[in-house]
Amino acid sequence: MRFSMLHEGRVCADAAALSRALHYGDGVFRTVLWSGRRAIDWTLHMDKLAADCRALALDVPDVAELAAEVAQSVGDADEAVVKIIVARRSTGRGYRPLGTASERWVIASPAPVPDARAYRHGIAVDISAVVVSEQVLLAGLKHLNRLDQVLASRDWPEGIDERLMCDAARRLVGGTRSNVFSVRDGVVRTPRLDRCGVAGIMRRKILDCCVAMHLPAVEVELPVAELDHADEVFICNALIGIWPVRCCAGRIWAAPGPVTRRLMQALGHPWATPVAES
Repeated sequence: MRFSMLHEGRVCADAAALSRALHYGDGVFRTVLWSGRRAIDWTLHMDKLAADCRALALDVPDVAELAAEVAQSVGDADEAVVKIIVARRSTGRGYRPLGTASERWVIASPAPVPDARAYRHGIAVDISAVVVSEQVLLAGLKHLNRLDQVLASRDWPEGIDERLMCDAARRLVGGTRSNVFSVRDGVVRTPRLDRCGVAGIMRRKILDCCVAMHLPAVEVELPVAELDHADEVFICNALIGIWPVRCCAGRIWAAPGPVTRRLMQALGHPWATPVAES
């Protein structure tokens, strides 16, 4: 007996060849900013990609080959966003992973227009009611299972630039597309990601920058109620760099605050509008 797989009514390749990325989300990804005809923070991205692949027992792609594919995907564009997906190669149906062989996709898209107001005056955020799923074996990984973020992004309120998300105990984890930091009494604080969440490369850069600048910085359990006591709040990711937060759930901050401003200037992200000292 012969079976077929249909996609929108058309017969496609054998179902066993369909990637486990689509079947199960069995893979990881990176989102890379291409600016000035180069991949920003390429080494950090590749180090994190390798670590995430190893955590899922996936073969790590050859970095030189991947770099060539990224350059090919963007062509002659000066600015772009490149998504790199690495997934387990399909070995047939069923959850059980058979082997470590991986396959990859490189997808280039136009770069969004940077919002100078976000850097100069801060953004508005709120707290999503959607709880981040906890799985310690996936904590910190940028894996392909992003349904929590999809759910949190539905019915996005007008005037909100990002939604922060918590775990079941109402501890901050991060934003739908960002990591989050607060500053209190001169100490830079960011949620621990040992239960869930994505440990982004910009988060790592900021923590390293704090060490270099002799700014005290800690990874802590950060109950959402502690935002009421924060002196400054900001979010970050590899595309935007740092965005200061000016308001959240009725709390208002002067944005960017002095510590946030120092970090923005030190990181020198290519899309960040310079923020003068007040």
